[in-house]
Amino acid sequence: MSVLVCIGLAACAGRAPVPDSSAGADAGRSSHSSGVAYREQSVRAIGSAPPQVNVKNDPRLGSATAKIGIVEFSDYQCFYCRDFHRKQFERLKKEYIDTGVVQFIHKDLPLRTHRQAVPAAMAAHCAGAQGRFWAMHAALFDQQDRLGQYLFLELARQLNLDVAQFSACLESQTPGQDIRQDASTARMLGFTGTPSFLIGKIEGDTLTVVRRSRGAPSFEVIAQEIEKLRRPAAAP
Repeated sequence: MSVLVCIGLAACAGRAPVPDSSAGADAGRSSHSSGVAYREQSVRAIGSAPPQVNVKNDPRLGSATAKIGIVEFSDYQCFYCRDFHRKQFERLKKEYIDTGVVQFIHKDLPLRTHRQAVPAAMAAHCAGAQGRFWAMHAALFDQQDRLGQYLFLELARQLNLDVAQFSACLESQTPGQDIRQDASTARMLGFTGTPSFLIGKIEGDTLTVVRRSRGAPSFEVIAQEIEKLRRPAAAP
């Protein structure tokens, strides 16, 4: 029987908010005001049927033919999320995403204690409407200490976006529904902190979850789980 394995390290913990227009205050709020960090040192097996997660509307990196999917639930104001993207992610991208082995999928889990998390998620998706999600995604983590309306517009100009279209998207809060759906999916899976990860088999727009992690595993642990999934005869 398939099991879910929880591989836990540090994460930002808190309640996921519903996007609203008041979330844009406190542009200088530090990522260290986040919430409580938690650590789960042990590996836990959960004896249950593997859940399936819809990833149809989510930003993805990697080949559409890749059969292994990694979903990250992330918060742009979370220190540990930034740390993952500065360390493990680049190697993961080089060795598994760019080589066609893995599809990497982003889902939002903005925490209520992070006042800039929802506006930053909106900015990333509004950039995505012009084909620049991942460029904005990286820039927001690079400039995490400056999150706010001025930074979003500055980055839009640097990325050569149509700034009027970008601003209209932010004001309309068009991506809000997708962000809320991601947060709902996270709650269904029992995730309350960031970063959190799902690893599994992907077919079309559906990820069948085999592993999950609260907190960012080391690259070596992620690679080990990927290699298990690459072996057809290996048990999940």
